[in-house]
Amino acid sequence: MKRLKTLIAALALASAAPFASAIEIIVPAYFYPSWMPSLNEWHQLTWAAQQGAQVTAIMNPGNGPGLASNSDYVASVNEFRAAGGKVIGYVYTCYGVNHCTSEVPPTRSTGEVLADAQKYANWYGVDGVFLDEMATLPGALPFYQTVSNSLRAAHPGWEIVGNPGVTPTAGYTALANTLMSFEGSYSDFINGSFLSGLTNAASTGAIVHSVATEAQMLQVMGLARQHGLGAIYVTDGTMASGNPYLHLPSYWTAEVAAAAVPEPAQAGMLMAGLALMAGIVRRRRR
Repeated sequence: MKRLKTLIAALALASAAPFASAIEIIVPAYFYPSWMPSLNEWHQLTWAAQQGAQVTAIMNPGNGPGLASNSDYVASVNEFRAAGGKVIGYVYTCYGVNHCTSEVPPTRSTGEVLADAQKYANWYGVDGVFLDEMATLPGALPFYQTVSNSLRAAHPGWEIVGNPGVTPTAGYTALANTLMSFEGSYSDFINGSFLSGLTNAASTGAIVHSVATEAQMLQVMGLARQHGLGAIYVTDGTMASGNPYLHLPSYWTAEVAAAAVPEPAQAGMLMAGLALMAGIVRRRRR
């Protein structure tokens, strides 16, 4: 009986300790939510949320919120959020200075960034904002401090995700809930210095494209877990296609499952202990 009580106490401690938390999947959902269900990949995002996955979709109707509310987006965003997903609005920031491409105006004021964020709030009731083209150097820090402070004042509880694409200098981490400090290829993620130089891993995310196979995706997800990343997105889309984020990856279902898997060793310990305890109880009843 003493042995049984000791085992029960150990299992209680094991079950009370949390399993490894699911990794948030932050999806650049740069695909149009077609009114035709078979062509609407937002339904696959909704499916993932219904499975209990922590999925955040970055909506981007027109390199930002667009000129007016779009009914197709309204319907898909509402369906996805009702299933438990979160939606954040894409806003470009020109690195806080004048480094934008020729596709958009060359400069970006804090007022313009905040105005776009407010349009997402008014038209789609989003859960936060995705600040793309985020700077990394000290000189642009005041720009992003103004943006971050203003967003938090206007929209308490919003998730702010910044996308510098590389690790920024000190001061940027406090401005967002999550910084996507890696955006690059499978090869660069596996062989580069990003993982070895990680700090604040739980508030850091990575967007990894050109991940050709499911096996490579699982390798990336395993490394993300091993290093404690808070957010991830993995896709087989490539830069050669022009935009690697126009579709969900072919292994989307497997990626959702991989993001939600608990710590195998701890889960195994608990299950083995429960089985052992059940066996002890059965023997004592004989």
